[in-house]
Amino acid sequence: MRIALALALLALAVAAPAAQTATPTERGLEAYSEGRFGEAVRLLGQAVAASPGDAEAHYLLARVLYDENNPARDERRAGHEIEAALALEPDNVVYLVAQLEQYRADTWNLLQEIYRARRRREIAQHLLTIDSTNAFAHEELGVQAIVDYYQYRNALKFQGLEFRNPGVTLDEAPDGSDISTIENEFGTPGITNIEAADAGVTGDPGTALDGQFGEEIADRFDINELRRRGVAVTDFAPRAAAAYETAVYHLRRSLQADPRRRPVYDHSVRLATLAGQYEDALPDLAEMYVHFPEDAGMWLYTGMVNHRLGNYEAADVAFSQALEFMDDETREAFTDLTLILPPGEWRAFRDDPNGFANRYWTSRDPRFLNEVNERKTEHYARLVTAELLYRSEDLDIAGWDTERGRLHVRYGLPETDVVIEGGFGAVVEQFAGRSDGFAIDEVDAGLQAANRFNVWDYGDGVRFVFEDPGRNGQFRLYSPPADVFGLVGTRNPGAMDFVERAQAEVRRQPERYQFQAPGRQVQLPFRVAAFKGEAGRTDLYVNYGIPVAAAPDADTAIQEDVDVTVKTGAFLIGPAHDLLVERRRTVYGLRGAQIVPFAQTRLWTSTEPLSAVPGDGYQVSLEFETASGGTSAVQRRDVDVPDFSGDRLALSDVLLAYDAQEADAPVPGRVFRDGVSVQPAPWGVFGVGDPIYLFFEAYGLGQTDGRTDYEVEASLRPKDTARGLRRLARRVFGGDGTAVSSAFEVQGDRPDDTVYLFLDATGQEPGLYTLIVTVRDRVSGTEAERETDLLLE
Repeated sequence: MRIALALALLALAVAAPAAQTATPTERGLEAYSEGRFGEAVRLLGQAVAASPGDAEAHYLLARVLYDENNPARDERRAGHEIEAALALEPDNVVYLVAQLEQYRADTWNLLQEIYRARRRREIAQHLLTIDSTNAFAHEELGVQAIVDYYQYRNALKFQGLEFRNPGVTLDEAPDGSDISTIENEFGTPGITNIEAADAGVTGDPGTALDGQFGEEIADRFDINELRRRGVAVTDFAPRAAAAYETAVYHLRRSLQADPRRRPVYDHSVRLATLAGQYEDALPDLAEMYVHFPEDAGMWLYTGMVNHRLGNYEAADVAFSQALEFMDDETREAFTDLTLILPPGEWRAFRDDPNGFANRYWTSRDPRFLNEVNERKTEHYARLVTAELLYRSEDLDIAGWDTERGRLHVRYGLPETDVVIEGGFGAVVEQFAGRSDGFAIDEVDAGLQAANRFNVWDYGDGVRFVFEDPGRNGQFRLYSPPADVFGLVGTRNPGAMDFVERAQAEVRRQPERYQFQAPGRQVQLPFRVAAFKGEAGRTDLYVNYGIPVAAAPDADTAIQEDVDVTVKTGAFLIGPAHDLLVERRRTVYGLRGAQIVPFAQTRLWTSTEPLSAVPGDGYQVSLEFETASGGTSAVQRRDVDVPDFSGDRLALSDVLLAYDAQEADAPVPGRVFRDGVSVQPAPWGVFGVGDPIYLFFEAYGLGQTDGRTDYEVEASLRPKDTARGLRRLARRVFGGDGTAVSSAFEVQGDRPDDTVYLFLDATGQEPGLYTLIVTVRDRVSGTEAERETDLLLE
């Protein structure tokens, strides 16, 4: 009713000139509608002075004073006016909602935010006693529950290392209102003295480190090391679960009451992202699509959620739509690759943004068999996540421009993400010899106790630590106090300088991403063999195998066909990130002639030919999936392409094989070169007693009267695991333990010749061996050597 009345009055003021008998309130509304804020404040002030008991006049004056477009915006006076309106009509829903909105304004310190959050909670609860469906009230309680969930979902407290906050007592709140003692470990309104009984406690509660805190621990944020030492750890998972359910309940009730409350959808997706419960966001996104079909945020959320759920095609479509609808500033952030590139490549990107981006994303695509670039959608999903979780509203900084956001975009979600609470900052900075300088008064002690730390651990030695000394969510990379670096005998304080550690890690590894293919994962053994090609190019053969289940007659020489449809692909990515060669195949049934049995499995072998200009920095990607998509594999390997175009003696790679014989034409799944058909051995595994075939080519052989004369030696010896001088001594002084050797002489009439042979390893012990092939050219007096490893089982 009040909103309708205010709108009607405003419409009336706009529709017709104010009559001579118009009240100050009506003329004030007219001035407000025309953007004459100063006059509106003067006239509505007159109305309030003339009728102090007019609640509506107080409310309308508060509106003008609080309007963000008002050059003389006065939040404090607006607050007093809305308080006056509520004193007259304490159950007026419109006035309560206005006051709730005022208490959502940015605050200047932690204590003021604690007070305002408490007041917002009280107002929201009061609103629900009047109107149980009030969307604003449910939204507020939902948002506060999200704050609680954020602080509890991954919070830890080390009981034996606690530094207690003496508490803060204020006679007056930052806004000028009375306020009682604030005693709050987490800085969360309405929560005091968190009990271990309400949380999960591990370790011995009486355990603490003796003396100075862990002087011998280089990185005191190594949570696993603290656990190993028996330090008691409290987590708050039960409280987090309760906060999550509370948030879901209130956000859903808010949307039921008003499905066009746009900010509520942001909160809903933020909550699902924090919890990793992406399915929970799907109903809200479906509703959001109905009301905001051209909203870029809706499409970004839909893309992120679908990507996290493995629906990559849907994610790709959603992100494409989002790029169409988003503003230029946001689109620039989503297309700016400097967020993940090493600085050395920034200029190349800026010189040709579109061309560079196309090549970059092509080279990072983990699966070329489908039409979606999962790495690209992952990048977009990370940007959305960074904006949801790390945006600084107070400073108006996008999530991907904050320190946590930038590192998240580069590295993604860590394996472990925890927040350390409970005065850890006052303890972690204790160092021997720092006692005088470290002495702090009660105020400093309160600030030290308030500090909290967000630890990201990726599980492979990469760790980032952020601190939030103001407890306002403005996390920054942690670095120890400057005086610690000058303490004599202090053990490597730089190990906790996470500003420097982050910079070094970005230089070493600008971005990281590991694709998890859908369905059951299998490993595809594959090897890349290089041979001389035409016109100065190099031929590459990607020899691979697909494991198939062992059949009852697996030991028989003849293997049955396997009735399954598979898709395979071999792709060559160039040094400039171009996709140079792609070989895609759909195989309808795996031919038994290409299947090789082993002790534990069978392997269907095949090969794909590629060609490239010699050089470094290539990559070969091998992919496989069944037609149903239930089983798949994606593997990528760096490859250097050798140059065989010179006239000096050189050898191709040695191609291990299960069979090699002369043939008149190519056979499916086999390498065919110079009239020889070879069935490759992609993982170099042979049964003891089975022939070990090898195929290679010699280039640049010397000639006398058009004839070549050279010697070939192939030897198989146990793998030498010795290193350095020991290995050199074995090679020089003997004792190499050759198990099998074959040598023979060849005369021919071609400077480039093809050689194939087999070794008989019958009687050898199972294990890892090294195959060494040596060609000695008797005409030129030079020799060349190649070696490769294989396994006998």
